[in-house]
Amino acid sequence: MRMNKTLLVLMLTTAAAAPLAQADDAGSTTIGGLIFTDLTSISTTQDQAGLPSTDKDPNGFGLDVKRGYFMVNHSFDDVWSANLVTDFNFASYKASSTSTVNGGTSGEAVTTTTTVTTPETQLFIKNLYVQAHLNDWATLRVGAASMPWTSYVEGVYGYRFVENTMTDRSAFANTADWGLHALGGDSLVSYGFSLVNGGGYKNSSRSKSMDEEGRIAVTPLDGALVIAGGFYTGKRGLDTEATPAVHTVSREDLLLAWKADGLTLGLEWFDADKWNNVLTPAGTPTTTSSGTSLFGSYNFSDTAYAVFARYDDVKPTRDTDASQEDKYYNFGVSWKYSAALTWALAYKNDKVTDNLKLGNSTDSLKTQEFGAWAQIKF
Repeated sequence: MRMNKTLLVLMLTTAAAAPLAQADDAGSTTIGGLIFTDLTSISTTQDQAGLPSTDKDPNGFGLDVKRGYFMVNHSFDDVWSANLVTDFNFASYKASSTSTVNGGTSGEAVTTTTTVTTPETQLFIKNLYVQAHLNDWATLRVGAASMPWTSYVEGVYGYRFVENTMTDRSAFANTADWGLHALGGDSLVSYGFSLVNGGGYKNSSRSKSMDEEGRIAVTPLDGALVIAGGFYTGKRGLDTEATPAVHTVSREDLLLAWKADGLTLGLEWFDADKWNNVLTPAGTPTTTSSGTSLFGSYNFSDTAYAVFARYDDVKPTRDTDASQEDKYYNFGVSWKYSAALTWALAYKNDKVTDNLKLGNSTDSLKTQEFGAWAQIKF
């Protein structure tokens, strides 16, 4: 991939050398936001052979804000611009308190420790880059920007606010990362290529090498047919002096879809090698992973209503533990109230199975969710 890296660096150098257009004013700034939220009931149960089913978290009825993006874009002129997108999510931390009291018949000291898990909001920079739009075939970005594969599949899929796409949901792809990005194309052919740190947008630290991700898409038949292929290779930001990388990961991607007359039908597929084995010692078995996602939707003519469904089958350890499998599906109906607000009423079912965890017995974790989802733009 040395040639790919060289070409990207040359393109960025050309952009830096391009003369700035003389602006008549200080440019223009736009501000917006995007929120994914839901009000649902979740039931999670674990089943083990010979044991009764047990309830697990998450469980119960409540409201979630899965994603909240605040977006600022500033255009300096027709070529140069800057973009900032912040992202937040909820994490949990454990706080412990210890108290000592006198008790018992002899008055001895009794010490008790209470641990409480508390949710905490975390704020991240999702996108932060300077962009040079030289022409439709050459847009260059330096900083944290969307990766070529997941962003493209999300656009074809259309229901990101209900569920993220397969490689993102199963943690086999980053949605954004820090580095150098090039993209462009027309109504027939488009491409994206990124040279990145590899740790994702939440981790801007560098390692000894950079990773590569690329995608090329063809949309013949007036855009109705979508054919896209992609790849990823690198060390996932884990190659450091303290912990040198042992293996290089790779991922191949394919997307086939049909979008015409309100109907969307799609298939996403990936195959990954050593994805979670960058630091696995030499001589220790490594694994391959694969997944297939089928999705579809239909927008009823002259209405704002649509139906949608999806099915994922991911095998994270296909060769070392073939029994480990994640089967997921959803279906529902959506209502596009306006360009700013879309609602969905849906059901989700996710079952993760690992038969080798307890010998030849079964061990599965099943999550069911039903309720309302919303996408809010402003």
